[in-house]
Amino acid sequence: MTLDGGTSNGGTSHREAPVRTDRTPADLVDDVASTVLSISGIAGLHGGEFGEIATYLPGRRVAGIRLGGPAGCEIHVIALYPADLPALGEAVRRYVEPIVDGPVRVVFQDIRHPLADQVSAEKQVPS
Repeated sequence: MTLDGGTSNGGTSHREAPVRTDRTPADLVDDVASTVLSISGIAGLHGGEFGEIATYLPGRRVAGIRLGGPAGCEIHVIALYPADLPALGEAVRRYVEPIVDGPVRVVFQDIRHPLADQVSAEKQVPS
């Protein structure tokens, strides 16, 4: 499912989920990650220059999402070009705030062109 970032028609097909209190930290960060990645215009999560933006869980880490603390939830994303960054940031906040039940800070770490992966694959020379 892809959520509308609100950049074209202003409407969304996303329904608000009730805030669950029985979630583990792993459930919470997984819900946040899948929600963010389903928003139209988001290419991915970004772990920061040195991978420092992450939520650490037993046996794994989820890059691009920092939960907890006084800042609430911090999400570092890669936007797809062209992007209306203010509208995209608002869409991320609108969909994530009900999940984390608190403030959400959105940081755009990078912008990716939709053809970037195709161009880099074409540049690779088989050996």
